[in-house]
Amino acid sequence: MQQSIVDIFEYLATKDIQLPIFDRTAMQIQDELTKPEPDTRTIESLIVKDQTLTSQVLKVANSSFYKGLAEVTTVRSAIVRLGIKEVANMVTLIAHRGYFKARDPLLRQRMNDLWRHSIACAIGAKWLAEKSGFDVPSNEAFFAGLLHDVGKLFIVTVLEKLKKAKDLNCLPSEALIDEIIASLHGKHGYAIMRNWNLPEKYCLIARDHHAEDFDTDNVLLCLVRQANMTCHKIGVGLRSDVDLVLSATREAGLLGMTDMDMARLEIHLEDAKLLAA
Repeated sequence: MQQSIVDIFEYLATKDIQLPIFDRTAMQIQDELTKPEPDTRTIESLIVKDQTLTSQVLKVANSSFYKGLAEVTTVRSAIVRLGIKEVANMVTLIAHRGYFKARDPLLRQRMNDLWRHSIACAIGAKWLAEKSGFDVPSNEAFFAGLLHDVGKLFIVTVLEKLKKAKDLNCLPSEALIDEIIASLHGKHGYAIMRNWNLPEKYCLIARDHHAEDFDTDNVLLCLVRQANMTCHKIGVGLRSDVDLVLSATREAGLLGMTDMDMARLEIHLEDAKLLAA
């Protein structure tokens, strides 16, 4: 088993393993949203060029989490009902979902847990951005929350590749896998985000969302950290901390969140589990 641990750390340190290039359509849409006046027609055309993406957007738009009184049948109607930022969030979510795959049963479960956590953290960060009153666009909070644990995704992907290549005789224990993920994901998440040429504000969140010493003036980071801890409180992801008092966290104080706010967020994230089904 000890040799397996050495193999993993050497592989992470020396091998050139990269996740697929970040989805171009999702990135183009995010770029459009950064403009003072995003063009709805541009975003619509980027989506409808891809029939598979279009069908998936409509499927999500008509899911239990988003569904309105009438069925959404076109991308344009989805944009009209939900707004371009919400539809952009859907595209990013759909693009990112394809990375969370593994053949090994243990690693597949880790991928599923990570996916549920990523969605919940994205929705939680977005909710906090809208409620906290700070000048942080909700779509940026969603994007940051969705991608904050990309380093964990990378490490599980490495483990899958090691096993497939038979460089590991067997996987480490579940506890050891989780320890490796927890200790290394910030460093590797930052490197991956940089490799994707994403803005530094998102890279820093991948690196610092667990850091004890963090930039308290970085509101986007505080939003993701608080959403992340809320996920831990309700047991969504690889960690669970049911005794955590969310309103007593440093981040809650910085964001001006009360006991009632945190209770409402917990309820909102319970509903958000529908998206990860």
